[in-house]
Amino acid sequence: PRTRPQGCSEQEEAKVSASSSDGQDRRAEPYFQLREPKSGAYDASGASIVHIDDYPRYEIAEGVVFCPIFGKNLSLNFVVFPPHSGFPTHAHPEEQISFVREGTMEITVGAITRTVVPGDVIVFPADVPHSGRTDEVACRLIDCFSPPREGLREVIATADPARSADIERWWDPGAGAAPAR
Repeated sequence: PRTRPQGCSEQEEAKVSASSSDGQDRRAEPYFQLREPKSGAYDASGASIVHIDDYPRYEIAEGVVFCPIFGKNLSLNFVVFPPHSGFPTHAHPEEQISFVREGTMEITVGAITRTVVPGDVIVFPADVPHSGRTDEVACRLIDCFSPPREGLREVIATADPARSADIERWWDPGAGAAPAR
């Protein structure tokens, strides 16, 4: 039996299990809905103080975990990429800055390709193609986007923790299991 992904409530898991067992396309409705943190201090201005462990986490594909935080003018995403995963070449209108917390990843942004290590900061200008791939070790990053990366909402809604984290497959909501290695 599959364990419930981190950040998925029993009700969400039951909804997915029910829709999967009767043969309907489980992507017909969002797998995950963005949720508010479990606790924290808030005021009417939009200010908040919340411990990182109280923010919901979403397993986007097998072992790929996002923990997004949306503000009015920017967003953060705490990301984990397991070994042999990453993200395919893409571009988006938001500027992105990423900080490598642990592990390594080969990153290509514009004409630069480099293996990033803890402490490295990567600047992804708006609309510049970029990609990344892990090798034998996982990589943990903090991504910052301005304006907020609204595309993350769609990625979370089409998440499938059972989908392979293979770089060319998890990104595609229509992709199934990875071929046997």
